[in-house]
Amino acid sequence: MYQSKAIHALSRGKEPLSQDVIDTLWSLFREIGAHWSLEDDAEAYRLRFLTFIENRIELDPLYQGYYRDGAAFIDELRDKIGDAAAFNRIFANKPRIAPSGVPATMLEALQRFVANEFIALRLALGGFKSFGAVNYCGYFGGANIDGEPTPYRERS
Repeated sequence: MYQSKAIHALSRGKEPLSQDVIDTLWSLFREIGAHWSLEDDAEAYRLRFLTFIENRIELDPLYQGYYRDGAAFIDELRDKIGDAAAFNRIFANKPRIAPSGVPATMLEALQRFVANEFIALRLALGGFKSFGAVNYCGYFGGANIDGEPTPYRERS
């Protein structure tokens, strides 16, 4: 039988994420724009964001745990140190060399399986344009040609 959508066998029948978890993950996604001063409107991406989460869980049921536990960690961190410091820790407190293997801490798991993927999604959906770029994964808007505007934001 033809299946138009790939779904992992273990993902079938799983309970959807609670609205509280989705709201916390959405706050992380929105904060990406604030942290990197993106000028795009995250609200325009909400449906794609929700579809991304749903697809991740359907392809790999482990993501349900990454999202649920990651949201709990974010909420705990925000309660302890406040919103700004919590998001700064998530986005800025990273090792110089990307770790591989099993995450050693909840922060590392959140960064690798949630935050980094949300950052890539946000940029792919159009956040890259806020940096002045016209070329990005799937988008082409110019080349490096003398006398033409650069397809990226230049160092000032």
